[in-house]
Amino acid sequence: MKRVVGAGFLALLLVGGAVAVLPRMAGRLPKPLAALAYLPERVQARLVPRRVSKRDQLSGLTGPEQEAVRQLGQRLDGLIVWSSNRSGQHQLYLVDLRRHGIRQLTNTPTANTFPRFAPDGQRLVFLRSQRERVSFRNLTAWDVYVINADGSGERRLAQGGLHPTWTADGTAVVFHRGTQVFRVALGTSQETPILDVAHELPGIDDDAGDLEPSPDGQQFAFVVRGTFAGAYGLRGPFSGAAVLDPRAHMLVRLAQEQACQTGWAPDGQSVLWMETGGNGGTRVMTSRPDGRARRVFIDLPGARSHEYFPKLSNDGRWLVWGATTEGHEQDQANYEIFVWEVGTPWEAAIQLTHHPGNSNWPDLWIRPRS
Repeated sequence: MKRVVGAGFLALLLVGGAVAVLPRMAGRLPKPLAALAYLPERVQARLVPRRVSKRDQLSGLTGPEQEAVRQLGQRLDGLIVWSSNRSGQHQLYLVDLRRHGIRQLTNTPTANTFPRFAPDGQRLVFLRSQRERVSFRNLTAWDVYVINADGSGERRLAQGGLHPTWTADGTAVVFHRGTQVFRVALGTSQETPILDVAHELPGIDDDAGDLEPSPDGQQFAFVVRGTFAGAYGLRGPFSGAAVLDPRAHMLVRLAQEQACQTGWAPDGQSVLWMETGGNGGTRVMTSRPDGRARRVFIDLPGARSHEYFPKLSNDGRWLVWGATTEGHEQDQANYEIFVWEVGTPWEAAIQLTHHPGNSNWPDLWIRPRS
């Protein structure tokens, strides 16, 4: 019995050591080995969702965060929302950059994440886990909710869904459930199917992968993973970011390597996505929807350069995202939120959050100038 307990304890130590050490090495390894380096952390994320210690729990702003809000408030007038486990479970937090206050929008035993502002900035759509202990890698345990920006009017809009985004007129939300894409009306909660990705791309995996419609609703950016037999020119195994135009029966491959978290610029003229490479093992990429003008959008210098969760503001002038020094899992690693004015030097980005917990999926809404 003692040998069994000892072996189990040793196994826990080895797994814990692998989780702590291997992600730090991933950025310096070849891509196939880098993927293996993240495997222990990925397994831990599924089994034990991370919570911050009671000593570190905090619902307000730290001193450095107050200073960051002050600096940002001098340059732009808007609202920032993100998900963080800084108070224990992942909740939504909103900061008014001019008023300098923080508001905790949700307070539930379940996890809340992926907040997105409506076009008018008055409401948000977000995801809430169906159970208390859910890894963000579990793709079937989330419901779509809406809430007012002041924290009132919360309600479930759809059961079972991922990657909710607003339509341009703010009257509906588009989300995907597996490989099916739906439009759900805000007033009636009636769901209307608008795309069957598995029908368009036979061989695709069971999940459409961060699928997001263009602002005009005619094209779809998403991550393509699967083994294909000729649809849209894909043959054999393929993994990468792409834009699909069902009307023209056209698929544009943006990245033919490990990619995720696709999204659109507000004017529909460019696409963002994450891909491997860069200073910390990931970088934010951009191109036109037709694949031209592909380039690195931002890749932070320095230690905190493992980027994730990129999102352009509603006016397209600012980028918010998360970055960490080590780790990879979106609900495990110590991601901090950054804000950057597009076109300025990367070094000019401002770190908004300063907390040992996990912060993810930010969004920034700029008040229109009168």
